[in-house]
Amino acid sequence: MAVKAKRTKRAKKTKGTGKPARKATASKTKKSAARKATRKTARKAARKPVSKATRKTAKKAVKKAAKKAGARKSSARKIGKQERQGTSAPAGEWAIEAVVQPVPETSEETSAWRISPEVSQSVLRIDTWKKDDLKIEYLKVYRTGWIIVDQRPDLAEYNPDEGINIFEEFEFDEHELYDGSDEASIVPNELPEEERQRLLALSEEELAEEGWTLESVTRFKGPLLVEPV
Repeated sequence: MAVKAKRTKRAKKTKGTGKPARKATASKTKKSAARKATRKTARKAARKPVSKATRKTAKKAVKKAAKKAGARKSSARKIGKQERQGTSAPAGEWAIEAVVQPVPETSEETSAWRISPEVSQSVLRIDTWKKDDLKIEYLKVYRTGWIIVDQRPDLAEYNPDEGINIFEEFEFDEHELYDGSDEASIVPNELPEEERQRLLALSEEELAEEGWTLESVTRFKGPLLVEPV
């Protein structure tokens, strides 16, 4: 009888040892179920469509971040250029200094000079028509005039009273005479009065047809102005 009692106690002990194992298994099951529920909730939230306002906010944030990054890159490039040039001044100061700096003057010599009489009515034109020993002269006076030469003239021997024949003494491509008026005409006295009047009435073309040749002289008289152009 004593032996049976011992066996019963051992059996009870073994039964008592199995109960804690079941409790541990149940707690594990509860934890795994909670994890599954959390995962499902996260999946549902991910599947929900994002609203337009949320998308716009996200886009604005991305743009701002890109602008900041670009500004950092540009400032880094400017600093690198300034360091290469040996100064840390900002780009705006460089632009101001470039504008303020004076442009060096060129040392080119004047290549054109303008010559004109200083006194009005000092430009004379004399047209001389010649045929054999006969000569007809027409005098025309201009209010003023000028010529352009490519070298400064040497007027050391210029006589203001006599004047100078501009077409004989100078080489030029540009000239101008203003406000001319006929002053006098000289016809050979040895010709009859009727012939002299007839010759004076002829045009230049008609004189040339009758064998007359023309020699023309234009003179500047009095003090002259020489100015660079």
